[in-house]
Amino acid sequence: MKICFITEHYDKKYGGQYTSVKSVIDICKILKISNWIVSKNSKNFKNKKILKKIIKSSDIIHIFGGWTIFYVKINLMMLGLNKKIVIHPMGFYEPWSLSQKRLKKYFAWNLYQKQLLLKANLIHCASSNEANSLKKLHNDFKTKVLPFGISKNTIKKNIKTKLNKRCLFFSRLHKKKGLDKLIKAWIDVKDENWSLDIIGYGDAEYYRKKFNIYNHDKIKFLNPIFSDTKKINTFEKYDLLILPSSNENFGIVVLEAMARGLAVLTTNETPWNIIQKENAGWIINDSIIELKIVLSEIFRSSEKNIKKKKINALKIKSKFTKKNL
Repeated sequence: MKICFITEHYDKKYGGQYTSVKSVIDICKILKISNWIVSKNSKNFKNKKILKKIIKSSDIIHIFGGWTIFYVKINLMMLGLNKKIVIHPMGFYEPWSLSQKRLKKYFAWNLYQKQLLLKANLIHCASSNEANSLKKLHNDFKTKVLPFGISKNTIKKNIKTKLNKRCLFFSRLHKKKGLDKLIKAWIDVKDENWSLDIIGYGDAEYYRKKFNIYNHDKIKFLNPIFSDTKKINTFEKYDLLILPSSNENFGIVVLEAMARGLAVLTTNETPWNIIQKENAGWIINDSIIELKIVLSEIFRSSEKNIKKKKINALKIKSKFTKKNL
């Protein structure tokens, strides 16, 4: 069997999108399934003869994403080839995403996007949240929930006894990720002992200017990290990951952070309610008021309490190893 993975962007700077695609490709390697990867900038996409040959020789076409001309072209190319098609929506049809450029997406949805999803043999959802969102749009979508996973060798064995009292935001610098809320809440709550580092690809200068934090000693922007080894080593310096997103279909960085023993503060707009259930962090509504309240609670928490959450975060890992998935 051969699988052709198709994604518009396959580059580490796209963060979770790249990691998600790589996660499934890694599972193929474990199962010894032959696969191709096609992206907008790959040579095999730019050469139409080679692209058509790859698609024809593949048994399954696994597409990550939707909406754009890139995906329309791919789907048109597959017409009449009678291929099994799997689509992973990448959260593109979640309520928050649909609320952006609403009118444009309304016309695109009714013109072609809904039909492409209906024709798919399977829609691969990373969480039950994503599957439920799709079912609300059309009950006939054929969905299957399969989370993304992490490699067993990236999982930490135990937790240090002493806290660093450092928090980390590690994601694209995008309005969906809630970074505006986080910086505002951090400035308002204030604490002399805890610090916040922000790492991600995007316009850091926009946030520095907006909040005038050029010389803030407790909020720092660090350079983006694209190396897996550097990412693992970086997580070692922190106790808490904060991701106050307005929407995540999965949020693989949450899993990566927990695998390194970080407690997590995120919203119920992500599919990570297990964090609350297993006492591995904090789940809040998408609200700056709740964010301020929980930050105040964290700053006052005992080291014993936070260490317990870090230990519990490590326990969640076994449910999401690539081998088990």
